[in-house]
Amino acid sequence: MHRRIKVTLSKIAAGVLCLSGELATAQARLPWPPELPGALLPGASLYVSDKSNVVLDFHGSSQDPDLVIFMAGNQYRVFPELLPAFRRWAKAQLRHNGAKVERIFYATTPPGRLIDAMASGQLVLGNFWLDVRPDKLWPDVFMTGPRQQRRLRAAKYVDGWSVYARNRGVVLLVRAGNPKNIRGISDLLRGDVRVALSSPIQEPASFESYANTLRAQGGSQFPDLLLKKPSTISPVAVHHRENPQFIFDGAADAALMYYHFGDYLKSCLPEYFDYVALPAEGNFRDELAISKIRNAPHGAAAAAWIDFIRSDAAAAVYGRHGFDYAAIEERLRVEEK
Repeated sequence: MHRRIKVTLSKIAAGVLCLSGELATAQARLPWPPELPGALLPGASLYVSDKSNVVLDFHGSSQDPDLVIFMAGNQYRVFPELLPAFRRWAKAQLRHNGAKVERIFYATTPPGRLIDAMASGQLVLGNFWLDVRPDKLWPDVFMTGPRQQRRLRAAKYVDGWSVYARNRGVVLLVRAGNPKNIRGISDLLRGDVRVALSSPIQEPASFESYANTLRAQGGSQFPDLLLKKPSTISPVAVHHRENPQFIFDGAADAALMYYHFGDYLKSCLPEYFDYVALPAEGNFRDELAISKIRNAPHGAAAAAWIDFIRSDAAAAVYGRHGFDYAAIEERLRVEEK
């Protein structure tokens, strides 16, 4: 049985590595760029303690939002540019210029966790929780792959969805300078290479996506061999934050990540990260689709957002951040199966 976590906090805390001539230890938190959906109030009270009280994947205020977006978290890098583009676009559209779109709350966790919260009515973050129900915090739209869209439809949350984008496949995230000289997936089975890989239990959607590429390029048994490797580690909940932290801490040498993650981390934090491209053949590409929640609390804003995501204005933003956009015909086509 796959062990969900093969690394303990004590092991992480003990890890020390040299990055760009400087020591980075597990005591430090990876300095993620900010992803605020709007400006903070003057004098806003900050309550942050590195690696103790830091919330990265919940953006904005859950109190009185104008629009609530739940999504597959791998889109997090797009939104700091996408939201201002949406507000500009909405103001120029006669159909939508009355929609309120200033206070936007969005969540970039693994989508299964968000659907679980919709079913249970509660999402817990340490000692804090969000009440997830239509009279409190409830999504207006959901942006995730067809696999989870089918789950939403089976639960009668949505009627259908439209595919709007695809990622550009998988790369191997490595430390800056690639000190282990990792060149491809065959190197992941080397004894001296520690790998971080999404858990098939905790993050089945991303695991299956990465496993598809591993099978296509390394053989049908490759994902199982990698999971059984004693030094392979899996994140607790969210690979798009934890895998880079593993590499930063020195707990992993390589992590399977979508291209847009590798490109983002190399661009924003070049002193810590690089990536190794994998062959195009057999490199699995995921679809992203958008749906409107049946009882969306903010119907006008939801309609504006969906129209925007289908627009060339949104396509341009996603393209700049490492995604390929669907043709307009596909963006407009509603899928129900």
